[in-house]
Amino acid sequence: MLSKSNHDQNEHEAHPWLEEKVYTRLRQRTVDLVKRTVDALHKDKQRVSLSAIVARSKELDTEGNGKGISESAILDNAEARAYYEQYRTWQGNRKRRAKPLAVATPRQPGLVKSDRNEQRARQRYLRMSKEVLVDRLLAVERAAAQERERWLTQQDEILTWRLRAEAAETRLKEGTRT
Repeated sequence: MLSKSNHDQNEHEAHPWLEEKVYTRLRQRTVDLVKRTVDALHKDKQRVSLSAIVARSKELDTEGNGKGISESAILDNAEARAYYEQYRTWQGNRKRRAKPLAVATPRQPGLVKSDRNEQRARQRYLRMSKEVLVDRLLAVERAAAQERERWLTQQDEILTWRLRAEAAETRLKEGTRT
């Protein structure tokens, strides 16, 4: 089965006239509409965001009967996206982003309280990197395997002592009868 991108690529190769007559014109329409919309927002001192462009483009779209453009059309068109990113209001602040939680993986996982705040623990786990989570999971699995081994050993010892006790009781009963 062909993936969507392979299908689209094969379709473009099979029908080059579509590229010339349809797709190029549509891409240029998107670029022109983004430029007009961004310029209008900028001129009116309004926020330049994807949602603002989508909303305002419907007002400015004369050839598309007020259809406007979608966010995906902006983001998928390299030239339109570059123009939007050049003038967008939001710039992002990398310093304020939460850093991944770096936690030293203990050899033995700590005790977990039965009444712990699971939502808080969940948020803590979501901040951890995949590598740290894998290390923690392996430590928990190792501890669980060791606990199971210990439990099985204890059960064997209990069974051994129970059988010995039953045998001793039997001998005691036989000794009192004679």
